Amino acid sequence: MKRAVLFAATMFVAAAAWTQVAPAVPVSQPLAFNHAKHTAALTCTACHQGAMAGVNATLPSGGVCIKCHASAPPSVAPALWKAVVEAEGPPRWVPVTRLPAHVLFSHRRHTALGGLACESCHGDIGTRTSPPTRAAVRLDMKTCLACHKQEGASEDCAGCHR
Repeated sequence: MKRAVLFAATMFVAAAAWTQVAPAVPVSQPLAFNHAKHTAALTCTACHQGAMAGVNATLPSGGVCIKCHASAPPSVAPALWKAVVEAEGPPRWVPVTRLPAHVLFSHRRHTALGGLACESCHGDIGTRTSPPTRAAVRLDMKTCLACHKQEGASEDCAGCHR
């Protein structure tokens, strides 16, 4: 009986560890969003609220998109966008990053206080003409600790782990 429990526990731990080190599965976004066109006129925080001042940065809701696109000329608000919004409602963006529940990540601590640019973790997202299918940087403890060492940030476990 002890062997069976030990085996099951070992398999559970191995499976949980694998989900943390396995490559992220590519995702598909609802629209062919072009960051390059948008970042020519907007900053990241225009659409991703909380990226500088909050713990979490948001994926834009349809309301954020509509603020610009509702009154924009057809060249700025393509027919595809209007058709999707009118027929299906606002797009539901799929997150490409995922952190374990026990990790606390604050965008504010990294951007506003730490002075990191969005590109530090999100790569050259502002130049992309198609939506990302996976995170530019794998957010795991090894990557985070390497960055903390490079930037001279705290490596105290309690700073990031709940």
